[in-house]
Amino acid sequence: MSDWPRISIVTPSFNQAAFIERTIQSVLNQNYPNLEYIIIDGGSTDGSVDIIKKYADKLTYWVSEKDNGQTHAINKGFRRATGDIVAWLNSDDEYCQGALKTAAKAFMADKELDLVFGNSITVDENGNILRDARHTRFTFTALILYGMIISQPASFWRRRLFEKYGYLDESLRFAMDYEFFCRIGAHIKAKHIRKHLAKFRRHSASKTCTIIHAGQQEHNQIRKKYLEEACKGWPEKLAILAVFTHRTFWYTVQGDGLYVLLGFCRRLLPKNLGPSLW
Repeated sequence: MSDWPRISIVTPSFNQAAFIERTIQSVLNQNYPNLEYIIIDGGSTDGSVDIIKKYADKLTYWVSEKDNGQTHAINKGFRRATGDIVAWLNSDDEYCQGALKTAAKAFMADKELDLVFGNSITVDENGNILRDARHTRFTFTALILYGMIISQPASFWRRRLFEKYGYLDESLRFAMDYEFFCRIGAHIKAKHIRKHLAKFRRHSASKTCTIIHAGQQEHNQIRKKYLEEACKGWPEKLAILAVFTHRTFWYTVQGDGLYVLLGFCRRLLPKNLGPSLW
């Protein structure tokens, strides 16, 4: 029996033949000694299934059948998962080398830890870097007031959280990750790792680009639900200022002061006046 904790990775997929092989390889090439890899395909017709079949002997489980959308597919995979640590990786994203062992070491060092998240890199359809997304210490208040301060592809958590707080909300098409993190955020012990653990792919067919308005609407509804709890009786603007100060401090302490400065520039200057890596 491996001393490494079992990690269950779920990949939901639907017609992502252009990217899914890179996703699968990024998981398998981790060479993690106690991996459970599950792929839930929604009945793809673009050749994705043929790609999945190439790796069938290395997968714990896979299926291709009609489902009720991405969130439903992810939950199907999670309900099959047996690992102590779980995560999902969409079929157009990738893990950075060593991501699984990095996350596992953090969990092994602290048995009370519920969630681990790292930094991520945003890439285009050809793998070119668009943005370096770095994070800092997690707080529930920052999650509500600032939004998605966690990179979902670079996040890992204990499966026991599902037993206590439930699975992803299948009524949501876009912000199911944000809603889940908000639901558990006030109750967990989370740790940020200052390493890049995943690559998030932005391309013309991704939901981030095609249904961004629907995503924003879901996000706003979730934020409103938890806003009073996050502000803890303080006026919203004052709470935002406090969170800003706290996060700026910790970014600087961890050595990412220049990243914060570049972030200011990215927001203040027109997009055409700054490099894409901002």
